[in-house]
Amino acid sequence: MHANFSGTILTLALASLGGLVGHLLGLPAGWLLGSIAATLTASIAGLRLNYPSEFQSLVLLLVGISIGSSLSPNFFSEAVSWLPSLAGLLVVMLIITLTVSHALFRLTGLSGNTSFLSAFPGHMVLVLQTASQYPCNVPQVTMVQSIRLLFLVVLFPTLAQGAMDGRINQMQETHYSALTLLVLAAGLGAALCKRYKLPAAALLGSILGASLISISGFEVGKLPTGLETAVFVLTGAMIGTRFTGNHLGRMVKLLPVSCFSAALTLLATSVIALPVSVAINVPFTQLLLAYAPGGAEVMALIALAVGHDAGFVGFHHLARLMFMAISFPILLRLMISNE
Repeated sequence: MHANFSGTILTLALASLGGLVGHLLGLPAGWLLGSIAATLTASIAGLRLNYPSEFQSLVLLLVGISIGSSLSPNFFSEAVSWLPSLAGLLVVMLIITLTVSHALFRLTGLSGNTSFLSAFPGHMVLVLQTASQYPCNVPQVTMVQSIRLLFLVVLFPTLAQGAMDGRINQMQETHYSALTLLVLAAGLGAALCKRYKLPAAALLGSILGASLISISGFEVGKLPTGLETAVFVLTGAMIGTRFTGNHLGRMVKLLPVSCFSAALTLLATSVIALPVSVAINVPFTQLLLAYAPGGAEVMALIALAVGHDAGFVGFHHLARLMFMAISFPILLRLMISNE
């Protein structure tokens, strides 16, 4: 009990300090990247960090609020124009799942089961639960998935920040009465989705609840700076502490495979995102964030930090989570062997 408490305090302190350093250095999404760097370094160094599950639920709730608050009463008319990009998203997810898993199996020496689950875009908990039930190297799946997400999280803010050329659109005023309604609706939505055991319940429910308030005409404006900073720091700590208990040697051994997986993922995503971005006149880097094969909460935060449409990115990740949850049993039958 005491060890967990002290580990949590250490995690929060390191994440806050790292985030502050990243912010002061002017890094894109500095609070997020700095927090990741500090907790990742401490995890690899063997420090006893602890990230309670309650923190993860809180992060997902706050991210849902951030996404929901970015939507407008014109959401439904805007969403119609997103149909081509949503179709592209489904294509990207299937391409990533099939081509990356095949490449990992043929070129890296991973087993077929391990390759498929390492390549699967998102639903980390579901993937790891499945990996434990079949002949599969669970530590390899965990490491490849985690390093791929880390690679994309570190790379995407730089790409998006450069593309936006520093033009971050922020509203100056916070409407606290609307924010209060939005928070209550997000909490209720998360509770309902959890009650009915929907996938990604905390994130899905909070987005739906917060969105309902925003599209009803209650304008929150700019989220309080302290709230945004807390979300970035806590999310960074959540990512960095994924590597707690992993030895550096194991990470180094799997680093080439993980980077190969990330590079293939980025290539497949770019091939579809580029023509879609031209066709619907949406920034290419915004589509990259929307098409990222994981880290729904992180990609929406990066969009928020660099001035992209967080609602667009968040909505696409919700679609990804729902689509992959529905298609997972089918792909499992096709791709996984019991031998």
